[in-house]
Amino acid sequence: MKINLNDTIVACATKVSRQAISIVRLSGEQSIEIVNKIVNKKLNENNKMQLRKIYDNKDIIDESLILTFEQGKSFTGEQVVEIQCHGGVLLTNKIISLLIEHGARPAKPGEFSQRAYLNGKINLIQAESINNLIDSKNELTLKISALNLEGKNNKSLLDMKNKLIDLISKIQTSIDYPDYDDVEGASVEEIKVELLNLQNEVLEVLETSKRFNFLNSGINTLIIGETNVGKSSLLNALISEEKAIVTDIEGTTRDIVEGQLNFENFTLNLIDTAGIRKTKNEVEKIGIEKSFSLINTSNLILFVVNKSKINYEIYEKIKDKKHIVVLNKVELLKNEEIKEIQKEFKNLVTVSALKGQVKNLIQKIEEEFNNGDLLESEVPILSNAFHIEMFKNILKLLKNSLKNINEGFTTDLINIDLYEILKILNNLLGIYDADEEVIDNIFRKYCLGK
Repeated sequence: MKINLNDTIVACATKVSRQAISIVRLSGEQSIEIVNKIVNKKLNENNKMQLRKIYDNKDIIDESLILTFEQGKSFTGEQVVEIQCHGGVLLTNKIISLLIEHGARPAKPGEFSQRAYLNGKINLIQAESINNLIDSKNELTLKISALNLEGKNNKSLLDMKNKLIDLISKIQTSIDYPDYDDVEGASVEEIKVELLNLQNEVLEVLETSKRFNFLNSGINTLIIGETNVGKSSLLNALISEEKAIVTDIEGTTRDIVEGQLNFENFTLNLIDTAGIRKTKNEVEKIGIEKSFSLINTSNLILFVVNKSKINYEIYEKIKDKKHIVVLNKVELLKNEEIKEIQKEFKNLVTVSALKGQVKNLIQKIEEEFNNGDLLESEVPILSNAFHIEMFKNILKLLKNSLKNINEGFTTDLINIDLYEILKILNNLLGIYDADEEVIDNIFRKYCLGK
């Protein structure tokens, strides 16, 4: 997306709909000048809330609270004006049209955040955290996204970057000043150790980010079992909603039915499938085939059984996957009967889905997927697929450096890869001039030229 930072842009920062208040935002050096053309009294340029009447020529159309931000003190880093007008599609669009008529242009999607990044107010990870905050489905992703927006990741990334700069500096010093032979840590073996340490840090970032994104996107949870064991009742009980049709007629569910269950630290994407049985009905057969095909793509399988319907063929297909055996309709069983079934399956919980008694299952799922430790993680957590690819590229470059050093290549070749890594980290952090940083570090740490 091509961007012109000289333009003053405008957009509605809230949804354009019938509501009490809408917020229209401008960003750019002419923001206050443009708004002054449609208000009854010029705005104070300091960070201040001001009440103004808005006019279309001589006709008053609204009285709004207007907040001004000085350049350098706003989200985008530019002069910003926010107009808190009365909500309504017609009024909001009318004000935006007036501002465009007087010199603003419509903002492109994400352009306010892009300007904040280009002006050094946020980095790429913080920009992505804004989207994650809006789209959070559970408390954990909400808290981690808020910490990332605050800049929690910055310190970890800067620490990694500083280690990298120091390693590049050592290698560069030994290349440029071969007589300067007392640079500590510049031997091949010492460089190899530092490369391995960096590689382990990158692997930890990728693994932690994978866990977070798994929770953020939702755990795909397949409910599978024979017909009439209570799969649909279980789905309805878990989400407290009559989403699936429940009858005593076998084969009622012929296609997948989906629901979502949000826990404090994760989200379940629930999929109720067609009951497994031998049938001549072609439509039902397709549903059963689809049920089996979903086994391989599921993160968790809830295998629903009751006393008279335990399909061991299904169990053989799912036993090596992450699963919970759900013994349903326990209200019809004696304790001795329950204990007998428990002997057959290690990972078994009892429920009465029809009566809404699924507490045992919920507790079991919480135990399996409690990821509260992510909040205490000191490593950066990446939530954007592009950022994760950037870190995968870092990993490739580190592996290539280790391969080259093990094969006896000179350290100047290794520094080519390390400079590429530095560019990637600077891109994430919104920092540039990598060469200058390395030169500063060489003279600061190794006192060349005194």
